[in-house]
Amino acid sequence: MRIFGLEYDSIGSIILFFIIATIVSFPISMIAEGLPLVLFFNYQCPKQIAVIIYLVLDTIATAIGLSIVDYFMKSVTATNISIIVVSFILSLWSVKDSLEKPEGK
Repeated sequence: MRIFGLEYDSIGSIILFFIIATIVSFPISMIAEGLPLVLFFNYQCPKQIAVIIYLVLDTIATAIGLSIVDYFMKSVTATNISIIVVSFILSLWSVKDSLEKPEGK
């Protein structure tokens, strides 16, 4: 992960970093996932716009979680650029499933 600008003491600390960041950013991520779904299915927003909104909101939500955990966790350090890049990569990874119709609806 040093390629992304993350420096850590051990593999366990980087795993713990991402687990805690996931928990911290979960509430914000729910809003980031829900808003594009509402716009796409209820307000007939074009899919490309909904995907862009999802990418921006999910990147911000993940970056907030990573920044908070980075501030408090001394065994892992990350630059602002690395936090944004990792957040964007994680958002791209999940964008495929973001605009699927929920089952039972």
